[in-house]
Amino acid sequence: MNTKLDEILTQALLEIDNATTFLKLNEIRAFYTGKKSPLAEIMKTLSNATIEDKKRIGAASNNVKQQIEKALCNKKIQLEETEINEKLKAELERIKNSAYCHMCDKHRSRIYFYENYDPRSKGKVSPICIDCARKIAMRTDDKGIEHSPTKESLIEALRYVDKPFFESLYNSSIEESKNEFSGQTPKTFYGCYMKNIQMPQYRTYRFKDSDIFQIPDSSPEKEIDEQEMIASKEGLDVYDSFQKNKEDVIRLLDYDPFEQESVKDQPLLYSQLLGMLDADGEGNDDMMRIASCVSIVRSFLHQSKIDDAVTKMMIDPLRIKDNSASIKSLESSKGDITRNITNLAAESCISLKNNKNAKKGENTWTGKTKKMKNLNLRESEVNGFDVWTCRGMQQVMEMSDASIMKQLNLDESEWSDIVAEQRVLLRKTQENCRQYEEISRILLRENIDLKDLLREHDLLEEDNLVDLDKLYSCFSGENEEAVSNDNQSES
Repeated sequence: MNTKLDEILTQALLEIDNATTFLKLNEIRAFYTGKKSPLAEIMKTLSNATIEDKKRIGAASNNVKQQIEKALCNKKIQLEETEINEKLKAELERIKNSAYCHMCDKHRSRIYFYENYDPRSKGKVSPICIDCARKIAMRTDDKGIEHSPTKESLIEALRYVDKPFFESLYNSSIEESKNEFSGQTPKTFYGCYMKNIQMPQYRTYRFKDSDIFQIPDSSPEKEIDEQEMIASKEGLDVYDSFQKNKEDVIRLLDYDPFEQESVKDQPLLYSQLLGMLDADGEGNDDMMRIASCVSIVRSFLHQSKIDDAVTKMMIDPLRIKDNSASIKSLESSKGDITRNITNLAAESCISLKNNKNAKKGENTWTGKTKKMKNLNLRESEVNGFDVWTCRGMQQVMEMSDASIMKQLNLDESEWSDIVAEQRVLLRKTQENCRQYEEISRILLRENIDLKDLLREHDLLEEDNLVDLDKLYSCFSGENEEAVSNDNQSES
């Protein structure tokens, strides 16, 4: 009998030592200390034994039971310590792979922080998280309600995340946030600015490199004198005849329509307007027509300045993406100006196309051009081929085509926002998937162990049950062969 008790003790201690889960430990406890345990079965066989044998065997059985319970208790403590250590290890690893926000006092994943390129920063992330920076920029109150951002709140947020403030990028972000051409819901300029400031060309800049710390040039721009301007443009037909054109316009209208315009722009304005006026003075009594002519001339000047501005933005290929919002806005303004010119010309019968009076059309710019052609004045004829093949016109056409394509398709900023959002969502989904896979594996393994235990005690009904061993071994060679066969049959 003592030999049997020793075997029971040895087997129980071995199983306890090999147990790795609390569930397995509870199963061992129920098996060796329950009412149907091997020790209880031994005590049932002592009904016919002597009193001395009952006392001796009972004492030995109680000793074995106490040793088993002691081993179970020690193993439970060991498993608890192991579980705690694993949790601490996982938490330490999480903290190691995360960053600390000094504002909300939380450890968060690095994806919730802006990159920091300060060579002295070992963490390589911003001191505060993205959410805290947004609260500053959006002026979030104590109730969590966001308000419209301001230039000052944007600068304050940039100071905390150590990002630069550039006035030009700020203005382009405002235009981009309006989404006038995309048809989408308007955004805040804060989101557009933070997206743009993280482009490769700005990565090395920090808050100390902001425009607000630059010393502005206090020297006033020198006012250009009319005579100095004419002298600097000597040899150009427009400027050589500037004074005469100006006098003719004043003589025909009895006032100077471009007195307040810049001296640099006046030669072109007077030259264009003079070609639209009636040289005899009889056709200049229509004030609506004259006002339309002046507006059209000014509009052409504005178009020219827009083209110059767009050309400057397109010179540096690295800055085209940064200036995309401004370019789109300028192209839209140019389109509005063109439509305004067309409407004014049609309503006032300025162009030859809309002029019903042939005699009256002679005094239009188009009529004058036609008349010079009829007189065979070849030197005054405009070279249309040169106009359409010149580099400036090519650039204008290319920019116009690019603007149309950008209106039909998503621009780079929108693609960047979509990719960034999908990246965060994908990472979160992958992490959740890995966690659920591990949970499923543990539950499946424990389910298999539980079924094995029930099967050992003839408590399991096999009908309508899934073969968990086969399910658990889903990556076995048998299954791989089955998958291969399925694929072949499908193909």
